[in-house]
Amino acid sequence: MDFFTISTNVASAASASQFAEYMQRLTKGLHKGSISSGFVYMPEHARAEWSISLKPRKGTQSVWSKITLELANAVAEYVVDVKEPGIVRKILTKDYELDESEKQAIEAIYRRFLTAEEGQAEARNARIMLVEAAFLQMLEQQEALDLDGFVTFRLQDYGLKLREMIDYAVEEFLLDKQYEDFIALLQYFVYFQEPLTPFIHVMHKQGSEFVILNEGLNQIEVSSGDVVMRLADQELQMENMIVSTLISLSPERILLHTCEPEALAIKTIRQIFGERVELCLRCPQCKDFLQETRQRDQVK
Repeated sequence: MDFFTISTNVASAASASQFAEYMQRLTKGLHKGSISSGFVYMPEHARAEWSISLKPRKGTQSVWSKITLELANAVAEYVVDVKEPGIVRKILTKDYELDESEKQAIEAIYRRFLTAEEGQAEARNARIMLVEAAFLQMLEQQEALDLDGFVTFRLQDYGLKLREMIDYAVEEFLLDKQYEDFIALLQYFVYFQEPLTPFIHVMHKQGSEFVILNEGLNQIEVSSGDVVMRLADQELQMENMIVSTLISLSPERILLHTCEPEALAIKTIRQIFGERVELCLRCPQCKDFLQETRQRDQVK
């Protein structure tokens, strides 16, 4: 084979230029004198076509073998970097019953997975390798590639990988939504709940460890076990004992002492109890409490 063309649908001249850039950047300047390439943008058909040809000369077969590997990588990177968001949207539309806002939220979670620092490069390379393998297999059978048809019909393994990642994103979305609905329900309940305790201190040790003190700085025992509350005819298991205890105490004011204002447990308490919560980042009571806690921990 000494001639090959790749064509794809493009939405605009900018999209066509982007396609050309991916096709040319890995082959431009390589094997000078052995290859030539051309690019055509057809706005009336919303198509772009890129071609590459090999000049016949001694050793051209080995040169072409190297070029096909480079070309496979260029195609794979273009699919993963440019085409993948559209593929993800098609999968979401076909496989899930979602409205537009839900699709956008899941796509945002999907992108967050992709940009996670740990394993980001490895995950991208794994998807690129799947596309490369399919492209090289197809190259043995034909001399022209319709990239959109290739994506639809030839990338089964790549599609399975995307579906696996999308499933994780959908699961994360549903968990987030369940959490938001749960918080909203508790906010509603707390808003209409009559205060039973005038004032309490909540001392945050670390993570989900808290100590609750009354106005006289005497400790209030945290409820043991889960609290089951029936709100709006729903049974909710509240595994977080501090939230359970606070709702049971129904304080009019909460002074929340913490050195970690961005901790999830702190955010949850502030979300649920709203204006009832006052945040304290540093006061004499904080210092005394933390010092006593450290001393007890050291003794243990």
